[in-house]
Amino acid sequence: MASSTASSSLARHVQALYPLARVLAGDNEAAALVEDVYDHAANMPPDERPSDERSWLFRLLIDRRHGSLSSTDAEIPSGTETSFTDDPFRREVAEQTAKRKLPVAFAACSLHERVILALDVLASPSDTALATALDTTEANARTTRDQARSALRASLRDVLNGPERMLVDVALPDKALRAHLRTLLEDRFQPTPSSLRATVRDILERARAKREADAADSANASTGSLLSTISNWHSVRPLVWTLALVGVFAVGIAGWMYLSASPPSPSSPQSIVDLSVQRASEVTPAQPVTSADEAETYIRATWGRRVSVPSIKNASLRSVSRLQPGRNVTVPVLLYDDPPETTRIAVYAFSYALLDRLGSRGTLDRALRTKLATNQSLLDETHDDQSVVLWRQKDDIFVAVAPHLAPSSLRGRIQL
Repeated sequence: MASSTASSSLARHVQALYPLARVLAGDNEAAALVEDVYDHAANMPPDERPSDERSWLFRLLIDRRHGSLSSTDAEIPSGTETSFTDDPFRREVAEQTAKRKLPVAFAACSLHERVILALDVLASPSDTALATALDTTEANARTTRDQARSALRASLRDVLNGPERMLVDVALPDKALRAHLRTLLEDRFQPTPSSLRATVRDILERARAKREADAADSANASTGSLLSTISNWHSVRPLVWTLALVGVFAVGIAGWMYLSASPPSPSSPQSIVDLSVQRASEVTPAQPVTSADEAETYIRATWGRRVSVPSIKNASLRSVSRLQPGRNVTVPVLLYDDPPETTRIAVYAFSYALLDRLGSRGTLDRALRTKLATNQSLLDETHDDQSVVLWRQKDDIFVAVAPHLAPSSLRGRIQL
C-alpha cells in the first residue's frame, strides 16, 4: 500500500515535468525524456528518495538530457548550452518568423530571382535539368540558383529586426526556408484551372493528328530516298569513318585537359580558416577599388551578393580578388595595403551558401559555428603563425588573414 502511495506521489509531477522536457528536447523527444526520468526514479526505493520529489525529478530531467543519470548525486554539467542550430525551440521560432515574413521577402526579390526560386522549390530540378531550362551551362545554372537563394535570404533579413534577424540567420536551415517557400507558392499560385488542362489536351491532340497525316503523305517519297541513300553509301563511307575517328580523338584530348586543369579535392575535410591561411599568398590583386562602396558594387555585380565591406584602421582597400577552392566555386577576397611595411591584409567573404557548395574543401565545425552565432562578434586566432580574425555578418562569414600582425592587434583595427 505504501509503495502504491509513493508511486502516485511521483506520478502527480508529470504535468510539471513535460513542459520542461519540451523546452529541453523539443516536441518529438519530450515524452521519451520524461519516460526515461520515471524509469530511473521508479527504481529508487521510496525511503531513499529526497523529500522534495518535484525538485528531484526536475534535476533528473536536466541530468538525463545531458547524459548523466548514473547517480542521484550527479551535478548539472556546466558549459552544455545547446547551439543555435541544434536548439529545437529556436529553430521552431525561426521557422514561424520566416513563414510570417516570407511573402514580403519573396515579393521584394526581382522578377528574375522569383522565377528561379519558383523553379527551384516547385520542380526541384537537377543541375542538368536546371541548365536546360535556363539554356546555360550547369555551372552557370548552379550559380544563378545560389544567387537567387541568397537574394531571398537577404530580402528576408531586410524585413526583420534585432533578435528575429539573428535567429533566422543562424537557426533557419536553407532546406526549411525552401519548404516554406514551396508551401507559399502552392497556396498562392495553384491549382491549375481545369479549362486550361482541357485546352492543352486539345492542342496536343491536334498536333498528333497533323503529324500522322504528314507521315502518311511522305511515306512513298521516303522509300525512294532510302534507295538512293543506300546506293551512295559506299562512296562516302571512308569519309564518315575518318570524321568519326577525329571526333573521338578530339573528345579524348578535351577530357584530358579538363581533368588536368581541375583542382584536386582534398582527401580530408579542410576548414575555411586553414584554406584562407594556406592560400593567402596566392591571391593577387584583380579589380582595383578605392572605397567600400566600389567593392560592394563590384561584388554584387559579379557574385550577386550583398556584402558589407569592413574598414581596417590605417590600412587602405586596394582590390577585390577571388579565391577558387573548387571547380566553379569562387570566393570574393578583399585586399588591403598596410603601410609603412610592404604588407597586406586579406579578407575572405564566405557565406553559408558557399559552404554548402564547397563541401569538404571548406568546412566550419560546430564549435566555430556556435561562436559565430553572435552577429558581428570578432574572434581572433593564430593558425600556422598567421593572425586570423573571424566574424559573421548576417549569412556572410569573413576570415581576415594578416601574417605580420598579432591577432589582438588585427582584431582591434577591424571596424564593422
